[in-house]
Amino acid sequence: MKLEKVVLVTGGDKGIGRAIVEKLSQTFKKVIFTYNTNLEGAKLVAEKLENVTYFQCDLKSRELTNSVVSEVLERFGAVDILVNNAACDSDALVAKMTHEAWDDVIDVNLKALFNLVHPIVTPMGDKGWGRIVNLTSIAAVTGAFGKSNYAASKAGVIGFTKSLALEMARKGVTVNAIAPGAIETDMLMRIPEKYRSKILDGIPSRRFGKPEEVASLVAFLVSDQASYINGQVIHINGGSY
Repeated sequence: MKLEKVVLVTGGDKGIGRAIVEKLSQTFKKVIFTYNTNLEGAKLVAEKLENVTYFQCDLKSRELTNSVVSEVLERFGAVDILVNNAACDSDALVAKMTHEAWDDVIDVNLKALFNLVHPIVTPMGDKGWGRIVNLTSIAAVTGAFGKSNYAASKAGVIGFTKSLALEMARKGVTVNAIAPGAIETDMLMRIPEKYRSKILDGIPSRRFGKPEEVASLVAFLVSDQASYINGQVIHINGGSY
């Protein structure tokens, strides 16, 4: 029997986000996810999962983000589990990076977390139960060539996660981060093959990770079995870091 919890996942139309939606829909009765431009992908996810609903949301917009969260709260009554998965990149060397590229990545990968969390942490605390999982990246701790905006935003996610965990722990809410390494997603496939080969050479497990492996870790962290895991950054990277 599926649990009566309301789950919200950002960026659930493809890649890791889609795997998370599919995994959590097996356990929870109500799973909602956001997408930005990939409407066809969102429809495909929802068509195969009867307990899933989706909303369009450009996470760069504080107004749109607030509107979606408000609608979710109004229609479903709560957000018990929040998975901040959505992210974007816009790569360039620092010397050649535009201010727009910097701002866009920071807005989606970091500022959106605050906009999403802000309206739901008080209701979570009042209920005495909640789970927040934030997707960061191996780049947050190792740095990444040509990805200073992405690495900086994901490092910020770690600081945000640890701080929010301290604030919410006594209220029965856990806040953790997952730091994937090289996972088989569109973002990885956009990297030219010769550079992907170099990345693979640096992975002791000798393979890229699968979105389903990240989703399984999310499913554990939002379960009652993980209630004493809080404020942690859990790396899933085949031994790369």
